[in-house]
Amino acid sequence: MINALDFGLLVAAGVVFVVGVVRVLRRVGVGGAEVRFDNPRGRLVALLAAVFAHSRIRKEQPEGNHHYYLFLAFAGMLGLVVVVQLAFALPAWLAGPLALGVEGLGLLGLYGSWRLYRRRYGEQPERLDNQLEDRIGLVLVLGVFVTGFGVTALRIGTTGGLWNLWHPVSYAVSLPLQALPPEVPAALTGWVWRIHLYLVLFTLATVPYTKLSHLVFGSANLYFQNLGPKGAFAPLDIENSEVFGVGEVERFTWKQLLDLEACVRCGRCQAACPAYNTEKSLSPKKLIQDLKGHWLAKLPAIRTGESESYADPMIDGSGVSQADLWSCTTCRHCMEVCPLQIEHVDKVVDMRRHLVLMEGAMPEELVTLNRNVENNFNPWGVGWSERDNWLKRRGVEVPVLKEGDAFDILLWVGCAGSFDDRYQKVVASTVRLLQKAGIRFGILGTAEKCCGDPVRASGNEYLYQSLVGENIAAMDALGVQTIVTTCPHCLKSLDKEYPQFGGNYRVIHHAEYLLQLLGEGRLKAVKPLTAKTTLHDSCYLSRYAGITREPRELLQRIEGVELVEMERCREDNFCCGAGGGRMWMEEEAPRINNVRATEALATGASVISSACPFCLTMLDDGVKAAKREDEVKVLDLAEILEKATA
Repeated sequence: MINALDFGLLVAAGVVFVVGVVRVLRRVGVGGAEVRFDNPRGRLVALLAAVFAHSRIRKEQPEGNHHYYLFLAFAGMLGLVVVVQLAFALPAWLAGPLALGVEGLGLLGLYGSWRLYRRRYGEQPERLDNQLEDRIGLVLVLGVFVTGFGVTALRIGTTGGLWNLWHPVSYAVSLPLQALPPEVPAALTGWVWRIHLYLVLFTLATVPYTKLSHLVFGSANLYFQNLGPKGAFAPLDIENSEVFGVGEVERFTWKQLLDLEACVRCGRCQAACPAYNTEKSLSPKKLIQDLKGHWLAKLPAIRTGESESYADPMIDGSGVSQADLWSCTTCRHCMEVCPLQIEHVDKVVDMRRHLVLMEGAMPEELVTLNRNVENNFNPWGVGWSERDNWLKRRGVEVPVLKEGDAFDILLWVGCAGSFDDRYQKVVASTVRLLQKAGIRFGILGTAEKCCGDPVRASGNEYLYQSLVGENIAAMDALGVQTIVTTCPHCLKSLDKEYPQFGGNYRVIHHAEYLLQLLGEGRLKAVKPLTAKTTLHDSCYLSRYAGITREPRELLQRIEGVELVEMERCREDNFCCGAGGGRMWMEEEAPRINNVRATEALATGASVISSACPFCLTMLDDGVKAAKREDEVKVLDLAEILEKATA
């Protein structure tokens, strides 16, 4: 049935498709270098797993399944086309089941695309902003499936026969046609077949130019996803660079520009963002789309070498506002729900680096934070020589390690454990538990400096690297191999980012370590505790470190503890609002921590448990804001376990 015109259109569609792909690759190529071609086998496995499992998309029901149905229909149809083309003669026994398979895939695709259309234009969820390309893409897909069924139904209407029951849906549609003179459906078959063919060719040709481009560039983005330590920010070459961070769009890497191209505006990131959900101006979706708009507008100037004279700035221009950049809590929820692995947080931090290191621009609270860390190596600005005062204040004795000492672990106290009055109690509980378990451990004392997480997340890479160098030197001089920390922010920095500078240690969060000691019998929870408890998952513990099971198992090993979950928990928890340097910044109402505290209080728990100093403070403030502090306590896991081992 294919004539010369059809073949010509097929070739033309292929050419238009290739031209579109090359066009996008050329504009992505204006970005800077980045190593994302390593480990091709691992990347291919990650791509296939993301595409064929649809795990992130299917978390959202029922629309996740509808998209999956549509994908299975296209993938299955493509696979069958390839099989049919490669097999010169299919055995007769296979023809019927193959026809039934095609029918089933068509029905699956038709149902999936119709449900997605109904959701977007009927239900109209707030996170979706409908544009013309969205409707065009869905109409094309629906048209392909409808005309596909139409062709089969018309053919059956012409030929009849019980064999066509292998096409049950098309057979049912063909029943009225079978009552017509055979020449009528026969005449229509050719026309509908060509409409179907031309719709397929037009859809193929327009893929790189429409919403359907995610089939190509989304898949590429999945292939080139970050396979390194999860959440680790890329280091800057402080010694040999003249420009730091990203202040102009062309200074993003090619992979970061590919992120902008891959985004399909699904809004999952926006729906998860704690800043957006508390009426801040930041929307991760809008940030990506605005950056893309700025990039495309500036592209001609970049290509002609006139980017320096381009009048519209990226930051506080058409790209993104400083208010948006400083609203981000670096909770990573946007990245965890993005089905195409777009890296929002890394871009935010890169732009913060430009503001801080190139323009000296940051909120006043962060100026104080950075000054305190620079002068006294802690965010509170307390004199560095007082870092050990918490020992006497909390009545515990821990050896300050010196060269030649034998020890099993280094207890990383952290700035909160050293200087925050409330969190000193948590570290003291941890110390007593370690001593009860017979662990040989010690601390760095005044040689310990801030791990650097808040200054790195807020853009001051220069100060961060100086802190890292001094901490690594202090630990290597003692022969440190294993570190236990009570702070997920310290955990992330020490475990995932210190290796960038030669600091390679085994770093364990205290929830994991205390559970291990319980399992070994070195600690025993012998005292029942009658408490209805809910657990707040720290963003840096759940999404950065992937630790959600251990805190729960620890609580469940304590007799009498009834664990009740908040609706948003584990990797899908809601942020406390303190990450990314925001622990030291003021926030306009509604406050993120108050929203989270309200969720915790709604469970009816008398104890809100946490495993992070920032979360503990923010939740405690939230409970006080609700005037419930007399009836609901906010406690760290170590404090709860110590009560059970008393």
